[in-house]
Amino acid sequence: MFPTIKKLIFIASILLINSLCYSSEWGNKEETEEILFSVEVMDSSALTIKDSIVFSSTTEAFRRIEVKSEVMTTIEKVLVKAGSKIKEGQLIVELDDYKTNADLYKLNLLSQSEFEKFALFAPFSGILLDGHKIAGELVMPGEKVYEIIDLSSLKIFGYINENEILDISLKNKVEVTILDEKVSGILDYISPISDPETKTFEIVVKVENKDFRYKDGLSSVISIVKGNVLAHKISPSILALGDSGELGVKVIGSNNTVQFKKINVIEDTSDYMLVSGLSQKEKIIIVGQQYVSEGEKVNFN
Repeated sequence: MFPTIKKLIFIASILLINSLCYSSEWGNKEETEEILFSVEVMDSSALTIKDSIVFSSTTEAFRRIEVKSEVMTTIEKVLVKAGSKIKEGQLIVELDDYKTNADLYKLNLLSQSEFEKFALFAPFSGILLDGHKIAGELVMPGEKVYEIIDLSSLKIFGYINENEILDISLKNKVEVTILDEKVSGILDYISPISDPETKTFEIVVKVENKDFRYKDGLSSVISIVKGNVLAHKISPSILALGDSGELGVKVIGSNNTVQFKKINVIEDTSDYMLVSGLSQKEKIIIVGQQYVSEGEKVNFN
């Protein structure tokens, strides 16, 4: 009987020792196991789009000028109706002394410069505007007699900020929309100096206006194409700030670690943003990004 009791005590001791050993190993596993924060990600693939500078403006006539009298006289006759097309060198208004001076000019008794004081020819082809003098009116030196506008082409002004001006030259492609119609345009002028208050640079886009289809003062949208760029479509709600306050997003990098990437906003709407600065394919963190830091290892789904 006693040997049996001793044998049972020995077996129980062995089991107790083994139990304590396994218990110790399990406790160490629990202590050393890494607890990772879980985030939700979106698999995003970039699209190739045009990177453009877009602004709204209004059309302006290529040229507009007031033709003024150099002498005191009266208006004899208006030869052209307001709104009519006129040609360069055409006589628009006949002054009271015009015929007398024309005869003197033909006889070489009057110089051309003196004659042109009484012959107010159109300086360029265009359209006669309303508001001209009428027959019988007295005009004084320096007073407007009539006004013409040249709509053969249009000018559209815009302003580019200093962060974008280095990407722009007269070679950049320009897309123009006038009242929802696409027309061709070119960059005609880029100011070499900035506005000291706004730090913007004036640019002028020129648009050919065949048959005078478009008028002065129409709403227009100018898009200056800088080139093609890889862009991701994201929600503004997932944006994050870098250590220096720069705008970006958090993505899953190597070894499942969080990586912050700075972005450039190409287009911003109420529903989405198009941004550049990311790789072709990204796992962008869309839930939990505010609770994890760059370099932190995470779980994701």
